[in-house]
Amino acid sequence: MLTNTTPPEPTATVESPAVPLTEMVTSLGGESPDFPAPAAPYISAAYSPADDKLRLRSYRRLSAADYQRVKAAGFAWAPKQDCFYAVWTPEREDLALDLAGDIEAEETTRTGRASDRAERFRGYYGRRAADAERARQAVSALADGIPLGQPILVGHHSQRRAERDPRRIENGMRKTVDLWRTSEYWRDRAAASLAHAERMERPEVRARRVKKLEADERRHRRERAKSGTFLALWEKLFEGAQPDTWRVRAERVANVDILWNLWSDLRYGKITPEAARERAVAAHRRNIARCDRWLVHLGNRLTYDRALLTESGYAPPPPKKSAKASLPLLNLAGKVAWRNRYTGETVETEAEGITKAEYAKLHADYKGTVVSACGTHRLRVAMLRRPGGPVCGDGIQPEGGSAGGLGAPALPDSARAGGADDRG
Repeated sequence: MLTNTTPPEPTATVESPAVPLTEMVTSLGGESPDFPAPAAPYISAAYSPADDKLRLRSYRRLSAADYQRVKAAGFAWAPKQDCFYAVWTPEREDLALDLAGDIEAEETTRTGRASDRAERFRGYYGRRAADAERARQAVSALADGIPLGQPILVGHHSQRRAERDPRRIENGMRKTVDLWRTSEYWRDRAAASLAHAERMERPEVRARRVKKLEADERRHRRERAKSGTFLALWEKLFEGAQPDTWRVRAERVANVDILWNLWSDLRYGKITPEAARERAVAAHRRNIARCDRWLVHLGNRLTYDRALLTESGYAPPPPKKSAKASLPLLNLAGKVAWRNRYTGETVETEAEGITKAEYAKLHADYKGTVVSACGTHRLRVAMLRRPGGPVCGDGIQPEGGSAGGLGAPALPDSARAGGADDRG
């Protein structure tokens, strides 16, 4: 059977200008169709400076990929709040911006969430208390059915019930006690939830939080300065150096750098000095950028907490003074007396003069201060070497020749004149 093998005739094509479809439809006299807008993010992100947490909310179930990213970033699920939450970090902020596009202010407050939690716990308490009361009533009904002093009638039709009721009463009482304990637990949880929220808003707690934030800020500044120093070293590592000295120079810097495994990789030839330099420069630049973000974040938190602290009218308490350091330290010549710190007895002896240099050379374990017998000032004491007598541990002999004893008061010659007051 023969088939027609004649090729089809070519058709002419004309290139059309690149005109949007909406304009083409409009130019033909039709109406512009309503094309769907790009899909908006189905996740919203919010941040609360009160607890320094990010919260992610979604109006539908997260996709498997988004869920893995959220869990890998350290977010936890709060079922009652219907959101994922985590303490702020630069990486978590980047994830929230990527998923939601923007981070808004958190609408709920710490006090409001605590009130909701306490109300929920009070509901648990009421239900467990009601269950405990029903269990108690059931036990009372069983116990009331048994007359006082009634023995078990062997062979009677009530024997099996009389033997079974004590076990049921015991089990019912155990259940009642367990339910009461559970109800008390939820009652305490409700009270603790409200107390914690109130405590976090107290001025003195906020003042301690400000101190912690200031310490974190100083720590990130130190870390940034350290990375900046190492970055400058790595960037100028090979300037004016011969190529055969690059590895030695790189190993010396890597040995004191804060990067993990860099020195060992160089030492065992896993990477070249040029690769180590590139790796270190990139790592320190990332760390500097991360510290900058932390410093901006901590600065905003400090501004927030300091403003609330100022509004509350909080006045910091005066610093506590040490009872011992509040007494003046005197250098007296002649006979002195002080109280033994262990027995309370008064010790009298002659003060011996030594120079400041000799006193400074004494180990801290062999010198100190004691309170005078009158309790108005302090005296310096030290364990001194005695010619011809026994010597203790490191060559310093206690006064009186007894090892371990407290020596006579010793004071620098330069401060003895006139019993000058030396407050250290």
